[in-house]
Amino acid sequence: MSRYLIVNRIEFVVTYLCNSRCRHCQLGEIEERTQFPSHIDKDVAVEIVRKVGRKYRLKSIMTFGGEPLLYPEIVYAIHKEAMNAGIPIRTVITNGFWAVGTEEIQEIADNLVKSGVNHVDISVDCFHQEFVPLGIVKKAAKSLLKAGIVNVSWDPCWVVSKEHDNPCNQKTKAILKELEKDLPIKEGAGNVAQPEGRAVLWLKDFLPPKTRMPREKCGDIPYTEQLDSVKTIYVEPDGRIAVCKEFYIGNVAETDIIDIIEKYDPFKIPEAKVIIESGIEGLTSWAKTKGVKPDPHGYYDICHMCTDIRKRVNWQQLLKESSRKS
Repeated sequence: MSRYLIVNRIEFVVTYLCNSRCRHCQLGEIEERTQFPSHIDKDVAVEIVRKVGRKYRLKSIMTFGGEPLLYPEIVYAIHKEAMNAGIPIRTVITNGFWAVGTEEIQEIADNLVKSGVNHVDISVDCFHQEFVPLGIVKKAAKSLLKAGIVNVSWDPCWVVSKEHDNPCNQKTKAILKELEKDLPIKEGAGNVAQPEGRAVLWLKDFLPPKTRMPREKCGDIPYTEQLDSVKTIYVEPDGRIAVCKEFYIGNVAETDIIDIIEKYDPFKIPEAKVIIESGIEGLTSWAKTKGVKPDPHGYYDICHMCTDIRKRVNWQQLLKESSRKS
């Protein structure tokens, strides 16, 4: 068993496809989504839950996207297996736009309950409501409450912070106020728009300034952990397993999920080792030995810098391998 990866949570990206085109989306345009299959293989996902659930004491599991309920049968299967495995918190993040007809919406809500889903976070804010009618969201929320899911919450995305006064946040607060009139649903913790994907284009006036050498550490940025103390694994639609943003440690199409987890040793992964021992400065120095220098325009944060440098090192290696073969 790996001393560096003791799993207590699995997050599944069911699909990167979506029925919205939100301006804050961390994904770029459609070509980035088509690098992956349209959805995760249902049987593969279920097997991951079954095997990891037997081996580890998982506290929670989550399905999201894209819009996961474009493929409801996959979502049902993952959560049913999670329920059978005794995983206590089983969450879906959705934009609430599953269908238009009331009966179909209710059927999906009922099936979510039958499959064991007990938490649903519905994304509502100025970005989603540009594309997703609020009336549809209300129908979805009412159907979840009627089906018996107690833990339903609104999951807004804020610009800069919830407290920051800007037009985006003003619209989001108006939407939440409108929802309060009809539905006894609490506002969840929400999140803050990150400097990635479409947000870089549409929210550039609100992004932090770039710096040559960001000073944060792993764990300071949302959804990150120290690479030698990982508790969450992320499953991509193509079966790749990540311990951080695009930090892949294997693919279940090639290696058993338990082997991937138990053989994880960040000190045997050069880029992980330097990050743990010397931070982003160490990664920068290591990359220079591979012929990769930081972007002179700087970076928004360490995740932006880390992802960019690792991608370009991988590209360099692929180019070298290709030239040797030719």
